[in-house]
Amino acid sequence: MTPTRFPLKGVLFDLDGTLLDTSLDFTYALNQICAKFDQPRIRYQDLRKTVSQGGTAMVQQAFPNLTGEALEQRRQEFLDLYFEHIDRHTRLFPGLEGGMEHLASKQIPWGIVTNKPTWLTEKLLSIVHFPSRPLTVICGDTLKVRKPHAEPMLLAAQQCGLPSQNCLYLGDHPRDIEAGINAKMATGVAYYGYLPENADASAWPADFEFHTPYEISQFIQSTF
Repeated sequence: MTPTRFPLKGVLFDLDGTLLDTSLDFTYALNQICAKFDQPRIRYQDLRKTVSQGGTAMVQQAFPNLTGEALEQRRQEFLDLYFEHIDRHTRLFPGLEGGMEHLASKQIPWGIVTNKPTWLTEKLLSIVHFPSRPLTVICGDTLKVRKPHAEPMLLAAQQCGLPSQNCLYLGDHPRDIEAGINAKMATGVAYYGYLPENADASAWPADFEFHTPYEISQFIQSTF
C-alpha cells in the first residue's frame, strides 16, 4: 500500500461491487427476462463479471444479437424488473460492517459515487440501512458527466465538506480508479468486487489494494 501525500479525512464508495453486493438481484431479474423470451439462463458467476459495466452490457450478455432500439427496450424491461426485486438478496458486503460502524462512531464523512441512475439508487438506499447516513450520493445522472470524469467526485467531496485530496475513493472498476485520480483523490481497488473478465487489477494505478471487505474495515479503523 502506498502512503498518500495528504491525510485521509473521508471515504467515498462505488456502490455496486464495492459497498453493496447487488449481483444476485441483477441475476434474478435478467433470468426472468431470459425465461420470458425463451433464452438460456445466465449463470450468476458469469453475470457478476459484467455488473459494473451497466445494464446494457448485462442484457447483451443474455441477448447478444440485440442492437439499437430493440436492445434499449430490453434493457429498460430488465431494469424495471430489477427495480421491482431490488432487495431480494442485496446487502452490505460481509466484512464491511466494522468499517461502517467506525465511520459512524467517529463521525467521519462518507458518501457514494456511482454510475447507477438515481431512480434505482434511491430505491436501493431506501431499503439498505447503514450505521450513519451518507453525506453525499452522486448518481450517474446527477450531472451531465459521470465517472471517470472528475466532476462527480469533486461534487461528492464538496458535499462531504472536504478537499478532494483528503478523500479515499474505493471501487472495483478501472473507471473508478481513473475517476479518483482525475479528482486528485487517494484510490483503492476492491478486488472482491465485480472485476471485468481478464481484468488485471494489480496493473491499475491505485494507492491501495483490498482483497476482502474486511481489509477495508481494518484500514478504516486504523486510519480514521
